[in-house]
Amino acid sequence: MNIMLPINNIKYIFFDIYGTIAGFYPEREKIQQKILSQNNIFLTEAQISFGYKSADEYMANQKKIKPLRNLNQTEKKVFFSNYQDKILKSNGINIGKNTLWKIWEEISNEKYELKIFDDVMENLNWLLSKGISLAGITNMDIKGEILLNNLKLDGILEFIVTSMETKSEKPNSKIFLYSINKANVQPFESVYVGDQIESDYLGSKNSGMMPVLIDRYNYYENFEGIKIKNLDEIKNLF
Repeated sequence: MNIMLPINNIKYIFFDIYGTIAGFYPEREKIQQKILSQNNIFLTEAQISFGYKSADEYMANQKKIKPLRNLNQTEKKVFFSNYQDKILKSNGINIGKNTLWKIWEEISNEKYELKIFDDVMENLNWLLSKGISLAGITNMDIKGEILLNNLKLDGILEFIVTSMETKSEKPNSKIFLYSINKANVQPFESVYVGDQIESDYLGSKNSGMMPVLIDRYNYYENFEGIKIKNLDEIKNLF
């Protein structure tokens, strides 16, 4: 949906972190493909990406019910086995729970880092040039200051609010309202950009913010709200 945002009324744009401005490096599809092939399961990166859509929706729903940080070891084993199962079942592959957990453990032992996407810096600097302040809101279980430094976004984002610090998870309004208050703006003066419909788009909308869905992998082709495919397209909203 092509909608122009009232730039004169927008004081802050908040961004989700994982999947919106940063992703795993090596990419999680590559890590998943490597470990699956070692277990004689062969999928393309596109197939794995498709499977992650279902898995990530499952994770978003779990966080709404009970945050991952509050799960005990048995619950975490069940959750991540099911998470891996979602990826495979989306591609017609059914394997036992023990094998699912073995695969997930092997994936978890792989080394990776969080890295900002190539379209981030240019577009965040463009927004800053328009006099708009920027910040982050994420369900990641880490302190916002550490995440800000790790991503080298200090000086670009004013701050990052995390679920660890607020003891709340998107789509709960608490984390959004905490961030809005920290920025000292009204909800209608802010935009929120994220890659999940329920936790990001609906969560921010229900908090009074103007929501924008970023659909980097074309998961939501028929989505009827405000949507961009990448951060380059954010300029089209103003």
